[in-house]
Amino acid sequence: MFNVKYSRKHNVILILTDDQDIELGSMNFMPKTMSIMKERGTEFKSGSYIPPGWDEWHAIVKNSKFYNYTMNSNGEREKFGFEYEKDYFTDLITNRSLKFIEKHIKTGAWQPFALIISYPAPHGPEDPAPQFAHLFENEISHRTGSWNFAPNPDKQWLLQRTGKMNNVHVAFTDLLHRRRLQTLQSVDDGVSRLFNLLRELNQLWNTYALYTSDHGYHLGQFGLLKGKNMPYEFDIRVPFFMRGPGIPRNASFDEIVTNVDIAPTLLHIAGIQKPARMNGRSLLELFALKKKKRKHSSPLKPWRDTILIERGKMPKLKKIRDRWMKQKKKFNKENRLSKECKRRKWQRDCVHGQLWKCYYTVEERWRIYKCRDNWNDQCPCRKKRELFKDYKDETDEFLRHADRALFASKNQWFQGEIDEKGEVEEGGWFTGWFGNDEEEEEEKEHEEDERASFLRSARVKRGILNKCECSKNVSHPIKLLELKMSKKRQYLKYKKKAQIGYLKPKDCSLPQMNCFTHTASHWKTPPLWPSELGEFCFCQNCNNNTYWCLRTKNETHNFLYCEFVTEFISFYDFNTDPDQLINAVYSLDIGVLEQLSEQLRNLRKCKNRQCELWSTSRAFSSPKLVDLRINNQSFLDNNDLINK
Repeated sequence: MFNVKYSRKHNVILILTDDQDIELGSMNFMPKTMSIMKERGTEFKSGSYIPPGWDEWHAIVKNSKFYNYTMNSNGEREKFGFEYEKDYFTDLITNRSLKFIEKHIKTGAWQPFALIISYPAPHGPEDPAPQFAHLFENEISHRTGSWNFAPNPDKQWLLQRTGKMNNVHVAFTDLLHRRRLQTLQSVDDGVSRLFNLLRELNQLWNTYALYTSDHGYHLGQFGLLKGKNMPYEFDIRVPFFMRGPGIPRNASFDEIVTNVDIAPTLLHIAGIQKPARMNGRSLLELFALKKKKRKHSSPLKPWRDTILIERGKMPKLKKIRDRWMKQKKKFNKENRLSKECKRRKWQRDCVHGQLWKCYYTVEERWRIYKCRDNWNDQCPCRKKRELFKDYKDETDEFLRHADRALFASKNQWFQGEIDEKGEVEEGGWFTGWFGNDEEEEEEKEHEEDERASFLRSARVKRGILNKCECSKNVSHPIKLLELKMSKKRQYLKYKKKAQIGYLKPKDCSLPQMNCFTHTASHWKTPPLWPSELGEFCFCQNCNNNTYWCLRTKNETHNFLYCEFVTEFISFYDFNTDPDQLINAVYSLDIGVLEQLSEQLRNLRKCKNRQCELWSTSRAFSSPKLVDLRINNQSFLDNNDLINK
């Protein structure tokens, strides 16, 4: 895509790759590009129709391919085959870009040009050029700290249900990483050829160049085989380099820049005022801001320290305080179930008199079911059902049953308050604790006495709960609220087959899930998938993986805060957890949580210049928010701005 501007301005080149990561280390395997763009420029560490205004337009029809594609060349369709020398798309784009520059300099060197090069690599099908197909065998640089870190009960719905990868999955991520790096070698060569030509034509001094990508990628992170749809660093961070007149050499900036900054930057270079309705800021302003700070002159408009990351459409949700409490309660129940099920007495088969049995699922989570033959269906328990009407699933029922061992003696009490109807009001009564069968009785007595000191004024003796167990028979707990489907048995059957890799392509689908089948015929060029590893199905995304996040990075804070469409919330502090392994949302003060939620809400609805306001600490002007803390530090990084 080429455009000529008739004014005495600088040349502009924008180089884009497709699906290129930065967290998995792909730039480390592009030495030519790193030498050209980073060592001689600046790295930002934290991106059949001809549109009007273009002199030349060469674009692939439909999605990225390397062979067997159709191209729209200035309104004419061209079809290409499977011969490397004349059809390989990455090289074709490079060759046509070089021809455009040569032609333009020869016919009108005094006119600046704009050139946008959009490479398909390393997007699928990840076909490398033949001369690079032998490289990077046994390369595992994609195995970051979060690689195969699963399951994750403290994260969103999808990651709660994603277990560790098996050996076949691991082999897939390794080979896919290798092929991606191989495809980038052609990009690396293309960038080198481009700048060698600019040097020959004496145009380097007059050319600004940017190199970035649309988004990152994951290969086994948190057990997810592949994809690009998570709010974590491996999916949102991209390579971002800039070089040109006045750009510092071999510099790295920590300030947050995004793809919305590209258009304002190109307009600034061209000497055109950015429209008021356009989001983003020119990167040249950031360079000027850095220069001013070094000279200790009056500060310019502060650069942003927060950006909005979003995926999907936001419905109306409950207040953040209510969502946080609900999520914390559910997470704590999962932990209690895990601890209790590790006791040997719940892992036995359903012997005579045993009411419950725990089992470990393929998702590496504890679940329970009733030993129904040992239950008394005739006992009258209408009154008890009324007492426990808020606890409607078998997990709660099991935990109540397990808690009963805690109150085996006459000195033990349930904590709670009882109203006139005999119902348990909101309180700490459903607490309990769990230990080993080998616990010493004196330790139990000590814990019981310690707990008794915190009981409320109104107490209920354990006599209220008799030995009659006949709560309402409800659905199995593995049937979650988010997956109310009529064909639960088919769902569990398909999911089990997917885990062990036996699904045929026609069966590789689940309701509201994005699944793919990998077979030996998927890749057509070496290195190929070993046929002995067979085929497998994997579900990598789902409809409820919709989120809105704040990504903040400044001198004191470095975190990610997210709200999901399921009302789930998460918080990751990069200062203490750079791999985002632990959801630290429960460690936040509720006031900080409400402040983050308010900033996120305003960033979602803001327009134009308002968004820059809500992207900095100047967004909060109320002094009462200054003392809110994260890790014993003020949440706002510059208190002086609040008082202005």
